[in-house]
Amino acid sequence: MASDPTNPYEPAGSAGIVPGGAAALQRWPVVLCACTCSYFLVSALTLPFVNEIWFGEAPPLAIVQLPKSFFKSLVHHVLLSMINWLGLSRGSPSPDYIATHGWAMIATVSVPALLVIMVLSLMQSSPRRRLIGAILICAALDAVVTLWFDSASSLKLFNAIYL
Repeated sequence: MASDPTNPYEPAGSAGIVPGGAAALQRWPVVLCACTCSYFLVSALTLPFVNEIWFGEAPPLAIVQLPKSFFKSLVHHVLLSMINWLGLSRGSPSPDYIATHGWAMIATVSVPALLVIMVLSLMQSSPRRRLIGAILICAALDAVVTLWFDSASSLKLFNAIYL
């Protein structure tokens, strides 16, 4: 058995082999895209039925919407702080909240997808167009369903304030 000249106790060729190293580097964009698209699709497909299924006083399908609702609460808090800092506040929280709700919803449905696309673009020398296209399509579907649900439903999932 030939040995590696740098380490006489290891067989030749084993020094540079990392289990799953190269394959994992090739696979992570696909896994990231699959997870992102899965969340967007599950979110879009369950949202129209959130108000249909209840266990006691809780809609269990709303659990899927918690990350978006939490992120919207963070964005809304930042927007309300900016309105106060810029001196554009109307003096009462309610009109300020109503004025920034639409902007916070747009940021909620667009920023996560754009961040994933940015990560894919920065981490790869040539980002895969199919992955980016899949993310954009799934995110657009989720955005349309989310904005429709927020405007049409009496169940206001995205009005929670977590801060």
